Amino acid sequence: MNLLLIDKNWQHLLFILHIYFLFFVQIYGQRLEIKRNVDDVNNDQVQSVYVPLKKVFVEATIHSFAADVTIIQVFRNDEETPIEAVYCFPIEEQAAIYSFVARINDREIVAQLKEKKEAQNEYTQALRENHGAYLLEQDEKSQDNFIINIGALPPSTECTITIAYVTELDLVDGLIIRFVIPTTIAPRYDSKQGGISSPASTTSKYVQKSPYTIKFYCYIKKIVGETGQLIRKVSSSSHPIEVNSDQQDAYVIRFAEENTHLDRDILINIELAEKQVNTILTIESNAVMATFIPTEEDCRQARNNEQTNVFIFVVDCSGSMTSENKIGLTRDAVMLFLKSLPANSQFNIIQFGSNYMTLFSEITVVYNEANLRQAERMVSHMQADLGGTELLAPLQWLKKHSPVKG
Repeated sequence: MNLLLIDKNWQHLLFILHIYFLFFVQIYGQRLEIKRNVDDVNNDQVQSVYVPLKKVFVEATIHSFAADVTIIQVFRNDEETPIEAVYCFPIEEQAAIYSFVARINDREIVAQLKEKKEAQNEYTQALRENHGAYLLEQDEKSQDNFIINIGALPPSTECTITIAYVTELDLVDGLIIRFVIPTTIAPRYDSKQGGISSPASTTSKYVQKSPYTIKFYCYIKKIVGETGQLIRKVSSSSHPIEVNSDQQDAYVIRFAEENTHLDRDILINIELAEKQVNTILTIESNAVMATFIPTEEDCRQARNNEQTNVFIFVVDCSGSMTSENKIGLTRDAVMLFLKSLPANSQFNIIQFGSNYMTLFSEITVVYNEANLRQAERMVSHMQADLGGTELLAPLQWLKKHSPVKG
């Protein structure tokens, strides 16, 4: 997946079996890598060094089971010559980046999500026309890393990297919403060693000799979900924090100590006043997040096959899913789900694009050998050939049909 750096346009996230287009990145083990000779950027023999990290600022807004996180990191070129700055960071499933900005002096580079081939074609064309173009893409040597060339960084110049992402939060024991910021957004400061050490999960090297400064602010909405669930307590098991409840609609969290070093993950626990019930939460105007938390009785009935399990697979078969990396992986995933359904289940499959089609005319059918074989035949022939991406119609069809009781 590539990002062509043009403007700040961003498209909405879709909660659906649309596996390929969600861009998941966990912010850990980041580093700003440089090449000493800017004119020799294609020479693999050029030795890479690492730009010192000076400051880190983390700001998060938590609304129920979702967090919007902005991380700002300031790097500085202490070399005597200009350098080509290459920003590297690994990927992970927990976070979805929606904004990436690199700022050097008065230059600002903003990423726009593009299809891989489209981004490569536009990038190549821009180079032919001698236009400034920047490309963010996966590292060929390590597919779990992303790399962006952010241009020449002059001597004694700072570069500010701003990344914003959204992420889901875990619910622990039905009572505590847990928010975690991995410490390896920056190199670890080890007080025993008296300096910086690389995270155990990365091979990054750092040239920094003094600890960076970090500021952390977290805004937690006081009402959780459509049910108006109240928060009983906010605490941290990782760092001393200050909790300010003076604002009418949110708690404001910050570190209690000024010189806080990230030698462990930042962990915030949000304790609810009572155990959370099933919730449907609308986030802004273009995305819906549904949270379903079974009770102990629900789990007991499911274990003993005392209630019907209903599974409806809504699969994106629009033209945007073309290529085996998209529709092929989707077919594999649906096939795996079908073969893993528990006994006493009912199911159906809906394919959608410009229009939609259902495997069975009823809302769901009994999960048995005959119906499973029919579903497998449908999935094996599934293609990205249904045109546009119109999700509303199949959701309306689901709304008109009553679910199976029991």
